[in-house]
Amino acid sequence: MAEELAARTADGVTLRLDRVRAQGEARGAVVCLHAMMTDGRYFGARRPDGFVAALAARGLDVYVAEFRGHGRSQPPHAGKDGDWSFDDLVELDLPAIVAAVPPGAVVLGHSLGGLVACAALGTARIPPPRGLVLVTTSVWLGETRQRRALMAAYRGVAQLAGKAPIRAFGLGSADESRTYVEQLTGWCRSGRWTSLRGLDYLAALSAIDVPAVAIAGGRDWMCRPADADRIAARISTCAPLEVIAGARHFDVFARDDVRDALAATIRSRYSPT
Repeated sequence: MAEELAARTADGVTLRLDRVRAQGEARGAVVCLHAMMTDGRYFGARRPDGFVAALAARGLDVYVAEFRGHGRSQPPHAGKDGDWSFDDLVELDLPAIVAAVPPGAVVLGHSLGGLVACAALGTARIPPPRGLVLVTTSVWLGETRQRRALMAAYRGVAQLAGKAPIRAFGLGSADESRTYVEQLTGWCRSGRWTSLRGLDYLAALSAIDVPAVAIAGGRDWMCRPADADRIAARISTCAPLEVIAGARHFDVFARDDVRDALAATIRSRYSPT
């Protein structure tokens, strides 16, 4: 059964986490960070047959966190009329989340969650975890005309509506703020992954010094294997990229075979002896 916990950020935002205890003696802990336009529910903390249950069955305490403006982590940002940036997730949210879970927990980031984890680790915003698992994690830097066009449209909608109205379009469970979208799409326009103050997140990946695993889906158009490898290859402690044939962006958590294999990988690589 999931227990609800709270983490308080330095700027006063309350973030929500679900904890699912290990079955039997706990052999480690994992904190799961969700993707863009959604929240933590797809990890299945409240389902007996989900990804979290597969981790708990292998003796791992699991914490599923939700960034500001997503799921139950509301209001998104005090005093900013619901606005926030990617940097807020890196500098404020993830440090509060890490402080609320056991020291040395493995950090598993899916898509956006992986980028936040990489940026926070590379810039020393969080202490080194026991391990880092990057699932379909990449950043679009304007590699193709189609991506540039999609990001330009995304930016235009957010500017017109004052946010990205993801729920209204039926594209996900969480809207994204205007500042976040402008920062995200700005990376695609400039070809550089940076903070709003110009800090180079891509270069900072070389500072990550924890055992890491990177996973991509063979049929994932949002994060192609080559995209995921651009991140993984810059982390000297990362194992060679694992590509799951036929998997799409969320299949790694929805397919039984992939879910169980990923849970077993985390248990075997990162649980204390």
